[in-house]
Amino acid sequence: MIRPPCLPPLRDPAMSHPHDANRRHWDEVTAIHRDSAFYKVDAFLAGHCTVGPVEREGLSPLLRKNLLHLQCHFGLDTLSLLRLGASRVTGVDISGAAIREASALAEKLKLGAWADFVEADVLDLDLKSRFERIFTSHGAINWLSDIEAWGRVVARHLAQDGVFYMMEAHPFGLAMDLETSGRLYQRFDYFHKDEPMALDGVPDYAVPDYLPKEPGIGWAWTIADIMAALEKAGLRVFEFREYPFAAWEALPGMTAEAGGYYWRRHEGPDLPLLFSLKARHAA
Repeated sequence: MIRPPCLPPLRDPAMSHPHDANRRHWDEVTAIHRDSAFYKVDAFLAGHCTVGPVEREGLSPLLRKNLLHLQCHFGLDTLSLLRLGASRVTGVDISGAAIREASALAEKLKLGAWADFVEADVLDLDLKSRFERIFTSHGAINWLSDIEAWGRVVARHLAQDGVFYMMEAHPFGLAMDLETSGRLYQRFDYFHKDEPMALDGVPDYAVPDYLPKEPGIGWAWTIADIMAALEKAGLRVFEFREYPFAAWEALPGMTAEAGGYYWRRHEGPDLPLLFSLKARHAA
């Protein structure tokens, strides 16, 4: 676990911050995720790549690129990207439990010399380094209270000729849920509100019969919010795509298929469940 001296000091634990609840949430679920069938840690240790084919294409070319992975959880994707040819990877996560697990995995695989894991709130991050690839993915943005601060962090760390790539849960899909009758309805806000959403009663995505004791809180960010944050920070979005599949069982009854993505096999219209974009520094 690394906490570089260039990072701001950790906040006084007596002082409350919106992200404190989310730190507790991820500290709680890290061991549950590590041991779950969803994450397939044993297969990963045996060589399985946890990064899907769409993300691999989006990050290409990756060979000999240094990469920053924001909100990396316990490092499976980060280390998979190292195996795929990145010259060095740095994973950042708010959860100390997740960073400890990631560091342990790196050492177990004898990859520690090329992988750094940093415990930090991503909105406070300043590593004093630039990266040729920056990556963020599934279920990350909705845990952040300030999307413009996030955009500045991306721009601060992106090399002048680098590419930022994200593949995220689509905000429209995140707002929806299924009634027991199978009818879709809107459960959460689509547009951003300053007041966070309490995630009480939302099952864990990796272990659906587990309700976290520390559920955390979330914020809705539209695609327009995300693009505006990147552009305000001096980046230019040059590619945008949407997908009718998810990275986990986002709605009841979805099934995992080729590439590890989850599909709805049903009668009726499709939903946008993931989106991806690429950005670089404006000329």
